[in-house]
Amino acid sequence: MSTIAERLISDLGTAMREKNAERRDVLRYLRSEVKNAEIEHGRTLTDDEVTQVIQRQIKQRRESIEQFEKGGRQDLVDVEQAQIAILEEYLPPQLSDEELERIAGDIADQQGLSGTKDMGKLMGPLREQVGAQAEGRAVSNAARKVLEQRANGEASG
Repeated sequence: MSTIAERLISDLGTAMREKNAERRDVLRYLRSEVKNAEIEHGRTLTDDEVTQVIQRQIKQRRESIEQFEKGGRQDLVDVEQAQIAILEEYLPPQLSDEELERIAGDIADQQGLSGTKDMGKLMGPLREQVGAQAEGRAVSNAARKVLEQRANGEASG
């Protein structure tokens, strides 16, 4: 079983041979970010750490998309979305919103959490459990939704 970093190098070579400039550029940039992180850590990254680098790249691109949409630059939005699609190929399968909410609900039940004031208490265990299977924004949205439902349920019940 090869690591994500090894797969990146292999896929970069393939993209270069196929003269796929967009894929080549995205993988090159990602590879350099992984290399920088390895230098920073003073060692080869684990798959989980490489996944974190990929998730940071996706997050940056989503933030760029928001700015480009505000500026009416659909051409740049399309470019960023295509890059995100390439990066997502290297992430484990992502959980659906429903799956995230179910997991958040289970953790909230186990810990007796009931309102948005418990957001911090829910986020840690939830992030730990889902790992790279969900982006931070999706995790916090699921946690907030579950806690708000519980707060509203208690207030009206």
